[in-house]
Amino acid sequence: MALNKSTLSEQIYQILRSDILHQRIPLGEKLTLKNLQAQFEVSSTPIREALTRLTEDGLVRYYSNIGVNVIELSKQDLTELYQFMGDLDRLAILYSGNSPEHEQICKILEDNICHTLKLEEKAQQSPLSKEETEKWINYSDHFHLIFYDYCANSRLTLAAEKLRSQLTIFSNLYETQAESQHNIGQMHKQIFEAYKNGEITKAGDLMKQHLEDSLQYALSCL
Repeated sequence: MALNKSTLSEQIYQILRSDILHQRIPLGEKLTLKNLQAQFEVSSTPIREALTRLTEDGLVRYYSNIGVNVIELSKQDLTELYQFMGDLDRLAILYSGNSPEHEQICKILEDNICHTLKLEEKAQQSPLSKEETEKWINYSDHFHLIFYDYCANSRLTLAAEKLRSQLTIFSNLYETQAESQHNIGQMHKQIFEAYKNGEITKAGDLMKQHLEDSLQYALSCL
């Protein structure tokens, strides 16, 4: 695989990260330096740098005398992950509710929902293409991130970033389904309406419920 030598580790990191998030590299898969060097036609240094970043993302783990494996998540792991992300997303809503840019936040949220609704309407006529499905998933993910953009709490944002990659592995699986897309879209609308009307606590509670509902989709993918 031909890579730009000036950014080898970054490119390898992005490729491996995408492959893990979209399960082209499955959970539990062993990653060896030898195989990765052959795949990318590079020395071990950029490979190690990329794997270190993936470890920081919580997507791979080093095991003594074994090597590097893509993470595996049990039912208990998923339950804890979605419960905690529900708490973090709820806090992001509460903190962003203090922002003086409430109207701007609502405008961004409304634009986000409009994009997902257009894709849902198209899906009722014919199945979405791979590219359209990826767009829907990106809009769905961004809906959550908007609140972090305005929460004015870098520690909260950092805590969420370290966990969101693991959650994304499963959301990429179940958010391709029309039923889950519709239900998620409806919940996003409810959260937005409460937030727009200044019912910040209600919006936060709805977000936590949204993550609890999403947990059931994730568990069905195990």
